[in-house]
Amino acid sequence: MDQKNSSIMDDSVQEKAKRSVKARDMAFLSQYITCLRSHPKLTYLFLELTDSCNLACFHCGSNCLQTHNNYMDTDLLFRTLDTVAEDFEPASVMICLTGGEPMLHKDFYDIVKHITKLGFPWGITTNGTLIKEKAAVLLKKYGLQSVTISIDGLEASHDWLRGTPGCFCKTIEAIQAFHAVNIPVQVTTVIHKKNFDELDSLYQLMCDLGISSWRVINIEPIGRALQNSDLLLSREELLKLYDFIREKRFFKKTPMDVHYGCSHYLSFEYEHELRDNYFICGSGIYVGSILCNGDIYSCLDIERRPELVQGNVAKERFSKVWYERFKEFRENRAEISEYCSKCEEKEFCGGDSMHTWNFDKKSPGFCILRRENIYE
Repeated sequence: MDQKNSSIMDDSVQEKAKRSVKARDMAFLSQYITCLRSHPKLTYLFLELTDSCNLACFHCGSNCLQTHNNYMDTDLLFRTLDTVAEDFEPASVMICLTGGEPMLHKDFYDIVKHITKLGFPWGITTNGTLIKEKAAVLLKKYGLQSVTISIDGLEASHDWLRGTPGCFCKTIEAIQAFHAVNIPVQVTTVIHKKNFDELDSLYQLMCDLGISSWRVINIEPIGRALQNSDLLLSREELLKLYDFIREKRFFKKTPMDVHYGCSHYLSFEYEHELRDNYFICGSGIYVGSILCNGDIYSCLDIERRPELVQGNVAKERFSKVWYERFKEFRENRAEISEYCSKCEEKEFCGGDSMHTWNFDKKSPGFCILRRENIYE
């Protein structure tokens, strides 16, 4: 046997072995998800401090705008956090502050001091435009553990998508300010039609900035992106994006962790290759949230529908709602969807992510296994 044919056979054996291991792991994962659905464990609690934002991003899943002026009541939030600390182990629940732009809340620093006093670890998702050196020092002082900031293209592309000239430079300044006080920064980049060709340049930018974690995701067919559907990626572009992430993970030249978000089931081909973990939609399973009006919800990216509101912290104790409700989030949606019924991978996918689920049609709005345009 010549060396070329031997190499082909070796590759084939290795590929079969890899698929066998993946099949075993995913079968175990299916059992684990079933267990989680019946025994949910609150791990991340998102607090939407406001639906106001100083930017106007074309792709915003929550439709936040500067003209919105709803802010979470501080006293109510403190009382709620006190009960959550009583009913859960604070050290095991990550508080994630978000919005809108969470730093627009007038009591932002009082809120983070209270969170720290109760013993919760906490992080923030911010556009970074309000972060200067002094703010970074204060956030460090009050226990900030993680920061997620978006860079959605090179300067012109980023400023265009976010509808605000000059915000790219402010975001870079914020990252540098956090680095100066040794707070790690995760950058999230949303890839769409207009910045798709910037992937390699963006990778180099992240390296130059010393980013420890770069989360690359595709633009989602939700929120304002539905009014800007020309930004959505084709199936071919999406697969090229997946290949780009896989290449950077397997042939990395820097210590930076490049990965896809938690958003979707990626098919048997890509699962566990674009991120460290297999896909699980944690909405209502280990992710809960409180909206700025006090409503108890699951993942904040999910379409705001009245029937999905589980309660309100002004009237009910969060823990009671967490343990007794969220039924629609803890079922296998693939089992009730005609679209998913014949899919060979539905056991692992479970109907994909809740935030792109079509509640009217009872079918996924995003499916990488489709052969046609994934958004149709």
